[in-house]
Amino acid sequence: MNRKMYILVLLVFTVLMLVSGYFLVSWLFENKKSDNIRNTEEEHLTIEKDNYYLNPAILKDNPETVGWLIVPGTKINYPVVQHNDNDYYLNHDFKRNFNSAGWVFMDYNNKLDDQNIVIYGHHRHDDSMFGSIDMLFDKNFYKKNNEIIFVTKKEVFKYEIFSVYKSSTKDKYNSLNFYSINKTIGMLNNKSEIDFKIEKIDYSQIITLSTCHANNKDRLVVHGYKKNR
Repeated sequence: MNRKMYILVLLVFTVLMLVSGYFLVSWLFENKKSDNIRNTEEEHLTIEKDNYYLNPAILKDNPETVGWLIVPGTKINYPVVQHNDNDYYLNHDFKRNFNSAGWVFMDYNNKLDDQNIVIYGHHRHDDSMFGSIDMLFDKNFYKKNNEIIFVTKKEVFKYEIFSVYKSSTKDKYNSLNFYSINKTIGMLNNKSEIDFKIEKIDYSQIITLSTCHANNKDRLVVHGYKKNR
């Protein structure tokens, strides 16, 4: 290799290292910023034994807050927001500042009385947002946990996980209402990678957690059901 070629290769390598370093630092900074926001907002969530209370004062920090999502046994523990589209919170944080980590958000068409509450979040490598959703695909996880908790300003919703699977982006798992919720639950349960052996009972609502998979080509999907009271 002649001297000019050596210098060119060295220059290209140096530029690549600098660019990679920049993106790594930015990634770490945005993750840290998201963690700080979540930790600060947690003061609005009160947990006493099995009782949960979300302080309406959280709306002062973000009026688009619709609730707080907790999946015990994972790192999923975030306030949930809802914008007028499903794009905004892909790259904005809870404080509505630009952040590639995005935030955990409810489908923009969703209402709390719909049959399917659909919540999205990025599949982050540091386990933030929905990064720890992988834990729900391990059957050993359910020896200790099998619950999704969604705390709204007026009510606490508790769901039992009944289906986890990889899905195409073309699948209609995120439909908000169904012709028959019981038949839909049976169909979704049949798609599950884990056999949950759900009871035959009338159901009133499900919750769906969705995150990207395989470089955004597919989705990891988790469903939980709420029994009728």
